[in-house]
Amino acid sequence: MNATRRFLVALAGTEDPALPERVAQVVGTGGPAVEMTLLHVAETGPRELATHDPAVRRGPWPTPKRAVIEHRLSDADNAGTAALLTVWHERFAVALPGIRITQLVAQGRPEQEIIVAAERLNADAVILCARPRIGPTEPGPRSVGHVARFVVDHSPVPVLLIRRSS
Repeated sequence: MNATRRFLVALAGTEDPALPERVAQVVGTGGPAVEMTLLHVAETGPRELATHDPAVRRGPWPTPKRAVIEHRLSDADNAGTAALLTVWHERFAVALPGIRITQLVAQGRPEQEIIVAAERLNADAVILCARPRIGPTEPGPRSVGHVARFVVDHSPVPVLLIRRSS
């Protein structure tokens, strides 16, 4: 039986460029029996901070309308997400030739959206990178970021946590 293996790769933009090669070492060289979904979650929390006006405004210029600010923020988010997913799509296509690669964009809290996507896509495993750290990191719960910790604790499928190469 040649069952298709489905992997969900969560991308934040800070991943090690060697991620596709490291995944290929674990997954194999790919082929038609592997499907990879690249997920980027546009975190909406910081956008809520934009609703606060500056404490002091001086000058005759008008205050920009909220809709204009939201539109600009959405355009910037969409452009950044598209560029990120395009780059990683190309990298995975080179490292794992012949696999089927799809892209998925979600909005919300990354840790929760990764879990939802894994369930919805019926993924066999979630792949993500530990956040980059400066200096030595001791083993334990603080050795990964809060998103990775949440995914490891709540994922309905195995999680492949890849650390940056030294």
